[in-house]
Amino acid sequence: MSRRRRLLAAAIAAAVVLASLLALRTALQPARVTAFALDAAGRALGLEITATGIGEVRLRGTPTLVAREVVARQPGAATPVLRADRLLLSLPWSTLRDRVRTSDFVRVELDAPVLDAAALSAWLASRPPGDGTLPRLRDGIHVRNGRIDGDGWRVEALALEVPLLAPATRVRASARGTFVRGTLRAPFDLALAATRPA
Repeated sequence: MSRRRRLLAAAIAAAVVLASLLALRTALQPARVTAFALDAAGRALGLEITATGIGEVRLRGTPTLVAREVVARQPGAATPVLRADRLLLSLPWSTLRDRVRTSDFVRVELDAPVLDAAALSAWLASRPPGDGTLPRLRDGIHVRNGRIDGDGWRVEALALEVPLLAPATRVRASARGTFVRGTLRAPFDLALAATRPA
C-alpha cells in the first residue's frame, strides 16, 4: 500500500472515530437522556412526566439521572400528581438496556416534592387492577422537605427514608414531618414496617 493510500485510510478512520464520538456526545446530552428516561417511566406509569430544569447524567459506575423542576400529571389533568425540585434516579445498566421497562432500580431521591392527594387518588383509580409490580430499589427511597396537600389538610417538612424496597422483602421506613389542619399542628416521627409490601 502506498504512503498516500495509508494516509488516506488513516484520515478516514480518524474521521469515523471523531464522527462516532460526536454522535455519542450528542446522544448522551443530559436534556436528551432525561427526556427519554422520564418519557419511558411516564409511559410505564400512565403519567406525563416532564423536567424543565437543567439535568445531569452520570454513566460511570451505576448510571444516575438527575432531573430538576419535575412535574408528573395524569394525561389531561389540570393538577399534577407530583412536583419536585429535584429527582435523582439511579438504575442498573440492565434496566437501561431494557429501556426502563423493568422495575429494577438502585435509588430514588426527591427534594422538595409536593404530592397532591386528590390527584394521586384519581390516578390510582384510573390504573387497571393488579397493574404492574412493586419496583425494586436496592438503596431505597429518600425524600427531603416534602409536602402532601389534602382537602383541608397538609403534611409539611416531610422526610422519608426507605433503605430497601423489594416485592418479597419486609420494608422498614422512617417518616417525620408535621400534620397541619387549620390551627392544629401535630409533629410526628414514625418508624414503619410492612411485612408484605407487594
